[in-house]
Amino acid sequence: MRKRNSLNIVNDQIGSPTYARDIAEVLIFILNHKDWYPGLYHYSNEGQVSWYEFAKSIKKYFGYNTILKGVSSNEFPTQAKRPKYSLLDKSKIKNTYNITIPKYNLSLKKCIKILNNEK
Repeated sequence: MRKRNSLNIVNDQIGSPTYARDIAEVLIFILNHKDWYPGLYHYSNEGQVSWYEFAKSIKKYFGYNTILKGVSSNEFPTQAKRPKYSLLDKSKIKNTYNITIPKYNLSLKKCIKILNNEK
């Protein structure tokens, strides 16, 4: 957004953006937990959003003037098939380790504050 006046952003793929720091903190928590429960666990931040809506949030938090246009996945042909709806069931990790997962928008704000060198 810093370098372009306008961007086309996919608006028909829904997911939950995840802050790497949140994943790292949960992994450290699990590694330090008194009990180990083997298995397959899913993790992503809470909430759901299209890539277009996510880009709008980033634009707002950084104060960019970039024009964002929501477009369909068909306008971005790729060999890799992208799912339209790709949310993970995180109930196992939440219940097993009794963790609360932050919403993606709150984690995005934290991340942007760090990128902007704010406290």
